[in-house]
Amino acid sequence: MMVKRREGQTIGQPPKYIDYEDDLYKVVDIVGPSKGGALIYLCDCKLCQGRHERTAHQLQRRSRAKQCPEYRAANWSGLEREDLWLRHSYGISMQEFEDLVEFQGNKCAICFKPLESLSRRANVDHDHKTNRVRGILCTGCNTGLGHLGDDIKGLQKALYYLQNTPFDEYKRAR
Repeated sequence: MMVKRREGQTIGQPPKYIDYEDDLYKVVDIVGPSKGGALIYLCDCKLCQGRHERTAHQLQRRSRAKQCPEYRAANWSGLEREDLWLRHSYGISMQEFEDLVEFQGNKCAICFKPLESLSRRANVDHDHKTNRVRGILCTGCNTGLGHLGDDIKGLQKALYYLQNTPFDEYKRAR
C-alpha cells in the first residue's frame, strides 16, 4: 500500500495549518491545492486587514505576501526603486533627475529631441572616470558620445570627418 503525503501529513489527517495564527496571519479557510499539490490557505492579514492566499511553506517561513500593501522587501530602504538606482549609480536623486530634465526644457541636451517622445527612458550622461553627471540625453546621443570615446578629441575627429570627407578629398586630388 502506497501512502501519499502532503505538507508532512499523511492523507486522511486534518491539514496542518487549519487553525493556525501568528502575528502576521490567521488562517480562515482552505482554498484548495495548488498546481504542485500543496494546500493553499486563505489568511486574514494582520498588517493590512486584507486576505491573502498562502501555502504551508510560506506560513512556516513567516513570509509576507507581496500582494499586501504593507509588504516591504527585506532590503527596502524607503526609496522607490528608480530613485534608489539613480542614487546608487550616479549619486543623484529622482527629484534632481526630474529637475535637470525640466532645466533642459524636457529635451535631450545635445539634439534637443523632446524626451517624452522617446520609446525608451532618457539616459543620465556622466563622466565614467569621475562619475560626475553632465546632463540627460536621448539614447542615440548618449551612445554616440560613448562610441566617440567620451572625450573632446573623439568629437573633433568626427567633426573633421564630417567637414572633410575622404571622398571629397579624393575627388579634389584627381
